[in-house]
Amino acid sequence: MNSAPNPTTIGRVRHVLGPLVTVELEAELAGVTPIWRGRLVPIGQIGSLVRIPQGPVSLVGSVTLVGIAELTAPTAPSAIPQQGDRWLQVQLLGEVDALGKFRRGVSTYPGLDDSVHFATAGDLAAAYPVQDSNHVAIGFLASSPDVEVTLNLATFVTRHSAIVGSTGSGKTSAVSATLQSIVAGGWSNANVIVVDPHGEYGSALNRDAAVRSVLGNGNSALRVPYWALPAGDLLSVLSGVDTRTAADKFRDLVLKARRDFAVKADWLNLSPEDITPDTPIPYNIRTVWHEYDFANRAVVDTKASGLPCVEDAGDSAKLLPARFTPYGPGGAAPFKGTTYGLYTPAPERIHLRLRDPRFAFFLDVPDPNEEDPLATIVAEWLGERQAISVLDFSGVPAEVADVTIGIVLDTLFELSVRSATGDGIGRDRPVLIVLEEAHRYLGDSNTTGLARTAVNRIAREGRKYGIGVCLVSQRPSELPETALSQCGTIVALRLTNAADQATVRNALPDAIAGLTSVLPSLRTGEALISGEAVLLPTRATLRRPNPEPQGSDPSLASWRSAPPGKASLRQAIRAWRGMIEGSP
Repeated sequence: MNSAPNPTTIGRVRHVLGPLVTVELEAELAGVTPIWRGRLVPIGQIGSLVRIPQGPVSLVGSVTLVGIAELTAPTAPSAIPQQGDRWLQVQLLGEVDALGKFRRGVSTYPGLDDSVHFATAGDLAAAYPVQDSNHVAIGFLASSPDVEVTLNLATFVTRHSAIVGSTGSGKTSAVSATLQSIVAGGWSNANVIVVDPHGEYGSALNRDAAVRSVLGNGNSALRVPYWALPAGDLLSVLSGVDTRTAADKFRDLVLKARRDFAVKADWLNLSPEDITPDTPIPYNIRTVWHEYDFANRAVVDTKASGLPCVEDAGDSAKLLPARFTPYGPGGAAPFKGTTYGLYTPAPERIHLRLRDPRFAFFLDVPDPNEEDPLATIVAEWLGERQAISVLDFSGVPAEVADVTIGIVLDTLFELSVRSATGDGIGRDRPVLIVLEEAHRYLGDSNTTGLARTAVNRIAREGRKYGIGVCLVSQRPSELPETALSQCGTIVALRLTNAADQATVRNALPDAIAGLTSVLPSLRTGEALISGEAVLLPTRATLRRPNPEPQGSDPSLASWRSAPPGKASLRQAIRAWRGMIEGSP
């Protein structure tokens, strides 16, 4: 006498081709959504999970294909005839052993006619740990709202990650909700830095984060030290000039300025002979510019080693150049100096940058009588006593964005490498850097590539020193291949571009090619999660942030409720022209 069928049974194994298993659905199964304990189980949904018992072990697989025999056939040798008119194709992902522990990979394969079951919340408990001291909750299974999806925070942070999705897919909300969950989960001493090019995260994380903005004043102002850059890189940033003659002179002036600062700074115990043009010691860029411009325009009284004919010495602090007696026509005295015009146009372009109020946050001149400014600035980046720090780069010109972000990344990496045990940042106090809109300053089109170089370096070496990156982008195909290939965890929301889909498909740490076919049809806020931070490749519905980031869709309420009349644009125009209150 046959025993009653298991209510979770959905079909039988018909083909086994390596990790691909074809399942014939039971004839009695109504559609592909059986009812279990009062709730529909969407077996036919791509990404839903099934269980195949093998004695004390249960194999776990993900549905990658659904078909009807008369219309198509599963991936199997064409000579094998199809049996049954409805089937699923399942990719085996792992197994739950007799002790209830989940592990990736399978030690055995199912036999023909083995029963296949939909996976219940109890079956998946081993593969989906709940939020605890090691895991942070980010959502729930798309096919089973009873199953919470968490990330292993240690691997998510130190082994790098990427969160990608087209515009409107819920990418910014996913990042905000994850960061909110980190704070809510008790990681109050976390070191999370969010590089925010659009000013979106302040509203979502303000109660949990220290927000520093390019347009801020006082304690809310974002500072990025130009003097942390090597002299040659700074010259390229400020002038776009990289000729050997101009660069050598600039490096000499920077070296002199760094050494002068070191002599004045009591807190800096460093011999001038040990200082190079690239040593991260502060100096006054205005003084360097003034001397650079002086050498480029000096007029002298005699041809050989003459004295400058200065009518007005100018003022470096006020960015006023020196004024010289006009040189004489036809070889008459006074004469052009030996380096007259030799460095053009670098001094002129640097002068324009120094006068541009949009660059004020980047070109702040340090005071040698104050404490070490680098220590203070990095403490501000880290949010001091806050678990999350938002660095708001909105308003930064495109030509300086990748440089300033590159300085932040490179400085944090260098300090992580050099921090002693129990002190500073790094292995004992890991740092996670979230790079929103990463393709904007990491792609091949930027001018200097400083940020791209720093990210690739962190991606390759950061794990050893406790510093990780999370790349957030709507165009993963424009991200550096080196950095993306090092991402141990990928959270992929809806992607509609074929090149972006291919990039994610190639970068996924798990062999789940079948699952990636759903990328263009994922719902808003739904994602494929794969990699080291999860035990199973998962299709999940992500949590909504509370409060929402500013990146939410704009409201059209004013189209109905606002009184008629012209919009006042004066303040926006003033800001565009650089006439921002408080700017120099």
